[in-house]
Amino acid sequence: MRRETMRGSVLVGIAAVALVCGVGTARAQAAPAASAETDAAEDGGTVSGATQSGSDEPLATIVVTATRTETRLDETTTTVTVIDRAEIEQRHAETVVELLRDVPDVDVVQNGSRGTNTELFLRGADADQTLVLIDGVEVNSVTLGAFDFSSLTTDNVERIEVLRGAGGTLYGSQAIGGVINVITRAGGGAPHGSVLGEGGNGSTGHGAVSSAGQMGRLRYSVAGAYLDTQGFHAHNDDYRNGTASLRLDYDVAEHATARLFFRYANADVGLINSNNFLAAPDPNARQSDELYLIKGEWEQELIPDLELRVAGSFAHSDEHFNDPPDAAETSDTRSTITGGIVTSEIQLNHYWKQLMITTAGIEFEERSANIRSLTVDPAFTFNDHFDESRRNVAGYFQEQLRLLDGALLGVGGVRVDGNQEFGTAVSPSGSVSYALPIPGVRLKAGYAEGFRAPTFNELFFPNFGNPNLGAETSREYSVGVVDTAWQRRATSELALFDRVTHDLIEGQPQPDGSFQAENVGTVHVRGVEIAPRVLVWRDPDVTIGASYARLFRVDTPPLLRRPKHRGGVTVNVAGRDLLRPRTHYDVNLNLRVVGDRQDVNPAAGFAFDENPAYTKVDLAASYTLEGMFPRGGDLTLFAKVENLLDARYDEALGFRAPPINFLAGLRAAF
Repeated sequence: MRRETMRGSVLVGIAAVALVCGVGTARAQAAPAASAETDAAEDGGTVSGATQSGSDEPLATIVVTATRTETRLDETTTTVTVIDRAEIEQRHAETVVELLRDVPDVDVVQNGSRGTNTELFLRGADADQTLVLIDGVEVNSVTLGAFDFSSLTTDNVERIEVLRGAGGTLYGSQAIGGVINVITRAGGGAPHGSVLGEGGNGSTGHGAVSSAGQMGRLRYSVAGAYLDTQGFHAHNDDYRNGTASLRLDYDVAEHATARLFFRYANADVGLINSNNFLAAPDPNARQSDELYLIKGEWEQELIPDLELRVAGSFAHSDEHFNDPPDAAETSDTRSTITGGIVTSEIQLNHYWKQLMITTAGIEFEERSANIRSLTVDPAFTFNDHFDESRRNVAGYFQEQLRLLDGALLGVGGVRVDGNQEFGTAVSPSGSVSYALPIPGVRLKAGYAEGFRAPTFNELFFPNFGNPNLGAETSREYSVGVVDTAWQRRATSELALFDRVTHDLIEGQPQPDGSFQAENVGTVHVRGVEIAPRVLVWRDPDVTIGASYARLFRVDTPPLLRRPKHRGGVTVNVAGRDLLRPRTHYDVNLNLRVVGDRQDVNPAAGFAFDENPAYTKVDLAASYTLEGMFPRGGDLTLFAKVENLLDARYDEALGFRAPPINFLAGLRAAF
């Protein structure tokens, strides 16, 4: 790493070339021609039980995050988990984070009730070392680095792709732990819609409407939802969230498509635990968050086997925090934090027969942040603010090889980032997958380097920021075995990884008693991930899935809020014609066990303490009556109970998680 000042002429020249490209959908890796698998990906992936025409074999699940091109999940050389729409509906999950809790080696920590800050640790990496995308648009906080998952709902979400490790070559900063990409549903077919309403304890209400379809060359998908709850404490535990989402796909020509993505979320939450350092509830602290993103994308086949994607995006966040004086504290704090990320990118994909896919791209990004925080107390006054921006230019190259009739798959690439603040970062990676003589069994191995650029707070926050910081850097080795021989009945996955991260940015004490951010830390983490899934019975279909992760830090001290052991079991029962013809039902039971983990205890002066293990059980069920409306359509009755056994536990020590709670409602689809 070296610190460099990039010349304005270079930025202007590259920005003129790099108009923008997103992750978007592309060709199937097996061949450049359109196929049933490509069509499935355009519709958002494969729904459980879907089969190829004239065959009993299920359609292959297609992912785009691992390589930025369409790749069959069973042929990826890295470790990827896909949560599809079927699973979202089985769990009746309102938020994305409910589903991510069951991904191997993903640890989710929410600071109390619904709507409070929620961070995620992937493969033991810090929360700010996982890159979060919505339709390929980065949404990580530009000031803190991490993404707050508390208000990201599943409305209009088709699938969630989780790339565990190995994300730096294609995505740059913050992909040390991996990449989470939330993908919006693509419209298609005859116009159709749905209306949902549900309610539960804690004075909770949730309503949603959606519509999707195709009109001529235009495919559309639009949805809106609103959630309101009073929470589970007597005062200041309420939460409200409104979300809107839109996706448009317009076929301009036979081999040219224009796309538009839009998502908006506005949330407001009472922070009863804001005074936890005083061991007293806070009656008036509140936080409101607004997030919106817009992305335009153009995809075109320029000539046979050469594909162009260009896109531009803007993500904006606006956070307000207010904490007036109360009986427990005398200070009055008000802060406003705004941030934005403008990205442009151009990507070319060249397909050579069925043997090679070459991907090259260039990306221009500009981040900005404006922070104003005022704290007034009878004894002191703090007035902190800064207004900064930062540019980054990157180029990446990737080669995918398919040899020995697909038995040997290889992916290699490199990315070079030039950053206005910390200089240059080079992120190479390589991975292979080899099919053993045993049908369906593949060995995987890979190596990847990554980095995390300093956040605006680490660079510029008054009395803490250090403009001379370098980037955190990492290297990771991984090996694994995947068995898909019985993909209609059983699959299994075993993965092991070893990662070392250098130059961690930590606050260091200064002679005047303050703290300053410095590159001083190193952490070495190893882990094991196991994820089997079995269809144990037909008619009704009984599926059992499980996951287990063993994580440990080679050096000391222990990783905070990340247990050594975690795992879970999910049982899903689905059938038809229960009680009456033309019906189908679904019952989903989820059990999650999280082991002991170290944390800081606000009741003990924020000293290190052990947060004990807990077990949480959730249950969801639905019953659908088909053809209930004059022009067709279904009516679904559903209910779910979270924390069925009313376990008392803290995901973050000192922040009590919600007790048993339920929701029940109706959904009409027509």
